[in-house]
Amino acid sequence: MNIPKNRHTQIFDTKLKILQQASRFVPFDGWSRSCFIESVQNAEVSLDEAYFVFPKGARDLAIFFHEYGDTKMLEHLQNENFEDLSYSEKIAQAVWLRIKVIESERHLVRRGIAYFSLPQNFALGTSLIWATADKIWNFFEDHSEDYNWYSKRMILSGVITSALFFYIGDESEGNMETKFFIDRQIAKVMSFERYKSYAQNNPIMSPVFRIMERFIKKPSSKI
Repeated sequence: MNIPKNRHTQIFDTKLKILQQASRFVPFDGWSRSCFIESVQNAEVSLDEAYFVFPKGARDLAIFFHEYGDTKMLEHLQNENFEDLSYSEKIAQAVWLRIKVIESERHLVRRGIAYFSLPQNFALGTSLIWATADKIWNFFEDHSEDYNWYSKRMILSGVITSALFFYIGDESEGNMETKFFIDRQIAKVMSFERYKSYAQNNPIMSPVFRIMERFIKKPSSKI
């Protein structure tokens, strides 16, 4: 079914209205059905419309929050000047921007980490982080092939995951400690192939990689 362009805009606006209301309820109820229903009611959206845009309810709403963060990151990346930065510095800056675009919603991030850490949601959470890493590499026009394509995204996914865990406990002004943490992590893996063993043996990152190896498939063609 082809959905008219203006309908796509309406769907996005409806999703955003519900998400904005969810920020009031997620800290108390998590990404739960009760949170979803309350968010929908407060957004003054009918349940029929809400389940049309979010067929799986709270699960889809949590996914939308993550993907909306990716969208905002890409918008910011378009406005960045990377001319004088090294390749590793560009990647570090992209990860930092991904954190910055959701810094006012730390409670949603914390609840999101808890939600996607549940056994039934872990593979989904892993695929979302993988997609974020893929968007960053694609933005910088990565043309790697075969295992290089995998390993770059695997390692960057690990960096993003550990950065999110660090961020939710960061009380420094402007979350600058998170920025320094990202810079250190990227510096450790600045050669993404040479240092991939570092990431695979990291206690935070290694579970992510094991799941990715099982669930993530390289697309047959890349844009």
